Amino acid sequence: MKKLKYKIFKERIKQKLFGKSLNVRQSWEDTPKEYRSMVEFLNWFDSTDSVQGTVKRASSDWHFRFESSPFFSEIKKRSALEIGFGGGRLLSQAAQVFDVVYGIDIHHNFDMTEKFLASQDICNATLLHRDGMDCVPNASVDLIYSFIVFQHFDGMGEVDFYLEHIHRLLTKDGVAHIYFGKNKDEGVRVIPESDFQLRDCSLFINPKNMLDRISEDFDVISYQDVLPRDPVLNTGESVQAMILFRNRS
Repeated sequence: MKKLKYKIFKERIKQKLFGKSLNVRQSWEDTPKEYRSMVEFLNWFDSTDSVQGTVKRASSDWHFRFESSPFFSEIKKRSALEIGFGGGRLLSQAAQVFDVVYGIDIHHNFDMTEKFLASQDICNATLLHRDGMDCVPNASVDLIYSFIVFQHFDGMGEVDFYLEHIHRLLTKDGVAHIYFGKNKDEGVRVIPESDFQLRDCSLFINPKNMLDRISEDFDVISYQDVLPRDPVLNTGESVQAMILFRNRS
């Protein structure tokens, strides 16, 4: 969308000319408030030129990234929780499978997400701010998932925050299915605010380091550090890795 491209270009000019830094978290919290057009709002989170395009891509991502997992059929379908629901596209897919779905995010335009969900006839979704997760009951969620979100965190502290909640929220047989931005070098790479550009990735974790971190507190079911960029055609290489895990028995 031209408006978003112009906004990104303008922010980059400010950084180059005036040395302005861009706060990662604040950019994701505040920018969505600027959009009142549904397409522009959805485009901020996932590049699109129409609501129909968003729904079509959501259906594909949900199927190939989550539903096709061999463990998906074993998961009870009472409740699911998405970390970083954005415009609500994947939440609308989960809501068609699970009795109840929760969406967690930090942005301040839940009204637009609710309008999108209503346009898809979704009425079993509850949207919560990151700081309101405590209201979700312990051991009550069968699936916790996240896609194209962890790579936009501002540091490993946010990863640990969500891992603590995952540990608290998963049911006895529940699983977490998390995608994260991968660092091909050792360790963790965090983009400094002085180099961060609007909408870009900011956190890259070496897959082995993420595997070791998850293994400290959970049982790992499945792990992939090479994924196709296009799962339909099975081509390219995604910038993300994936890990599927559950609470330790």
